[in-house]
Amino acid sequence: MTVIDSQLDSTASQGDAVVENAITNNYVTVSVSRDVVAGREADYEAWISGITTESSRFGGHLGVNVIRPSLGSRRYTIFYRFDNMDHAKAWQQSSQRQIWMAKIDGMVEGEAKFKTATGLEVWFEFPQVASSKQPVKWRMSVVLIAVVYNLIIALNYVLAPWIGDWDIHSRTAVIVTMQVVLMTYLVMPRVTHYVKGWLYV
Repeated sequence: MTVIDSQLDSTASQGDAVVENAITNNYVTVSVSRDVVAGREADYEAWISGITTESSRFGGHLGVNVIRPSLGSRRYTIFYRFDNMDHAKAWQQSSQRQIWMAKIDGMVEGEAKFKTATGLEVWFEFPQVASSKQPVKWRMSVVLIAVVYNLIIALNYVLAPWIGDWDIHSRTAVIVTMQVVLMTYLVMPRVTHYVKGWLYV
């Protein structure tokens, strides 16, 4: 499990360097933060839609999330998720990505911020936290134990009328799948929002 932070220009080769240095064989989240030029927001939104569609055609693609600017900010953060580092690198180094990167000229200003996360840290990524701060391992473990325990109890209770008489392997497969999906896309982003001050040093 690792988190790697870099202040980089939004060129393909520099983005590749971030991906290249991360640990292989883990789920991978690549985040890219850029400040959009005032008045070009609509163009950038269209660009996001296009590059998201393009990236979804690549093997191992698990989805894209966008955090849009808060009041007084012009910073967008895009999260690309892949099932392993090789697939993340394939997208990062692709000619299709280079074509889309060429279209961004004039829409953004300043340096882009790239971050690549693998392993459990993906659940604790929070772009508003300063890049120098990392989650405290034992606190991260406490949060995960609490979340996993409560999700398992809740899913067993809610799903019991439908899968209560299934064999243990089938029940476990359904519950674990739903638990991971809920943690990744719904629960952990909200939990870290409320406990970030305690998690990070």
